[in-house]
This record gives sequence, C-alpha cells and structure tokens, in this order.
Amino acid sequence: MTSILKVDSIQNSGGTAAMAFDSGGNISEANKEYFHVTLSTRITGLSDNTTNVVNFNSNGIVRHDTKSNWDSTNNAYQFDSADGVYLITYSIGIQSPTVSTEVMVDGAASMLFSTDNFSSVVNAPAFGNGMRVQNNVGDEGGSIALSGSVLYKNTNANMKVQMRVYGNTAGSATYSVSEQANQMTSSTISDFTNSDCTYFSVVRIA
Repeated sequence: MTSILKVDSIQNSGGTAAMAFDSGGNISEANKEYFHVTLSTRITGLSDNTTNVVNFNSNGIVRHDTKSNWDSTNNAYQFDSADGVYLITYSIGIQSPTVSTEVMVDGAASMLFSTDNFSSVVNAPAFGNGMRVQNNVGDEGGSIALSGSVLYKNTNANMKVQMRVYGNTAGSATYSVSEQANQMTSSTISDFTNSDCTYFSVVRIA
C-alpha cells in the first residue's frame, strides 16, 4: 500500500506560510524578491570628467520587480526587507562617441546606497569598479566594460541602491553608456546586437 502525503504549505516559525503549493505542484514563495533593470537605449552626450546617475527610467526597462520597489524618480531600488541578505550584480558599458575619435581615458561605475533618497549616500558598503585605458604614451581606447557583484546585508527599512557612472575622455569629448555589447566594438557584430551590457540586479537570498 502506498501512502501519499499531501502538503499545501510549509510554515516558518512564526506560523505564517513561507511557501505554498498550487494544484499543479508549483511552489509559491511569499518572500520571493528579485529585481532586474536593463538599459534599452544608449545614453549619449554625457559631459567629460563627470559622474552621472544611470537613467534607467528614461532609457531602460524594468524586467523583474517582484515587490514593486523600483523608485523611478531616483533610478533606485528599495530593498523590501530591512534585514535581508541580497546578491547585487551590475554591469556597465562606457564608450567614446565615435570609432574615429576613440578618446576614452578612464571610467568608473559605482553602486551607491542611501536612506534619504540620495540627499546623502552611505559610504559603506558602496562598491564598484574602474579602469584606465590610456597609457603614458598617449594611446587611447574606445570603450570600457565594468561589472561586479557583492553579498549585501541590509540594516535599514529605507535603504535604496543606485548605479552611477563616471567617464573621462581626452580633451572635452562627451561619453556614452551603451545598452548593447555590440556598441562596445568598432564594428557591427550581429550576434551581440541584443546582448545587454548595462544593467543591475538584486536578489534576496536569505
């Protein structure tokens, strides 16, 4: 004789359902939280030697936001849990305006945290990356790709995270932020036309 155990939900220590099963056997997790925003249009004309908030609101698409915590005004994501543990991942492509004037000297990206809508920023645990592509002889590069990830333990119910970019060009040329990997090269590569290169993701893991 075969016994069948029917489980409708699994509860946490507080008595509320941590996960439930529907009639098809699919798992529904009440605390599931993940977010992903990607650039969909190249941002052009950014002034030399300046830092800018990456404007996903005007130039991007929110692909996942299970808790509806995207702050479009500040181009920031607000963590749903005041004490959750998160995996944050980012990528950004920074490029010179045209192939014929490849004048990128260096660039940087940073994921900044704030509890007051970025009137001020929390200096720790902000994280990011940077790269210098021009050597002391004057050879110049045309694009910079930066990426990274970090485990982050939140401690504040109002904490938000935001991506910023810095570009330094030779002379006073502007710089751009690319949405596709194809734009980071000097020739069109069809395989990379729809490959996102500027985005950030937030996933709660505990």
